[in-house]
Amino acid sequence: MAIQAGRESLTITPRIDSDNSRGIGNMVIFCFDLTLAVLAHRHGRGPDFLIHDSHLYDGVDDRQLRAALQLAADVTREENMQYIATLNTDDLAKATRLGFDAEPYTLETVLTDSPTGGLFGFRY
Repeated sequence: MAIQAGRESLTITPRIDSDNSRGIGNMVIFCFDLTLAVLAHRHGRGPDFLIHDSHLYDGVDDRQLRAALQLAADVTREENMQYIATLNTDDLAKATRLGFDAEPYTLETVLTDSPTGGLFGFRY
């Protein structure tokens, strides 16, 4: 991790030696977010959840995706937190093919753009 002091802020850059791909860069962000969420939660300075959008998993290979979801499940269970990820069904299928058991964590919420669709009973 590189930390550089500026006039009014710190620039924190998490790195992995082979971070030349988008997928690896996204997994660095995942690890950084998870670490900060746990630290903040332990010290009463953060919420008891972490949320990631499906864009974080763009460019991430199947093994990394499975490992990230399993790590999030293990860490948040241990820390009494919740991990929320919005995923495309094909990405979740990739992780389950490699051994991630999504069943205990999956909410079957399907979003559609049909005239009768909505989210949790609300029209947007």
